[in-house]
Order: sequence, then C-alpha cells, then structure tokens
Amino acid sequence: MVALSTLPSDISHEVLAQLVEELHSRETVLQAMIRRFEERYGGSLEALEARLARGEGPEHPDWEDSIEWRNAVEALQRTRILRSLLEWLLRSIAPSPAS
Repeated sequence: MVALSTLPSDISHEVLAQLVEELHSRETVLQAMIRRFEERYGGSLEALEARLARGEGPEHPDWEDSIEWRNAVEALQRTRILRSLLEWLLRSIAPSPAS
C-alpha cells in the first residue's frame, strides 16, 4: 500500500474532484475528434497511416489529419491515465465512513 503524505494546502478534495471532471470533459472532446476522423476516413488511424505510407491518396490534407488524429489518440491515452490517477488519489484520501 502506498502511504500518502498530506496534500499541499492548495489541493483539496474538491479541487481534485474538479480536475477529474475537467479531464472527463477533455476525454469527451478527444473522443468526438477521433470519431470525426473515423467517419471522414471510413476506418482506423492505422489504415489511414498505412495508405499514406504506400503513397495512396492525397497528401494534403490527409497527412495533416493523420498527425492531428494521432495526437488526439495519444492525448486521450494520457488523459485517461491522469484521470485514473486522480480518481485513485481521491479514493485514497476520502474520509472513512467511521469518521
């Protein structure tokens, strides 16, 4: 088990909960971006990248879209990890029912 120190004075349970909500909102935005790309290109990012690597299709705007799509996928992964960490922290510092 990880022992937690006291949180910094400017980080309260409420602040952490607000950050979790903001990360959830960011996830929603990133998921919508990814869905738009999936609809536009009729498939996966990997399929688009493979097509571009073979030199098929127009480079512009497909290359730019593939970069933006890849960035959204990676940002979504990082955001989920950060949200999970903050949720764990919130559970770890939650007052016990006996208090």
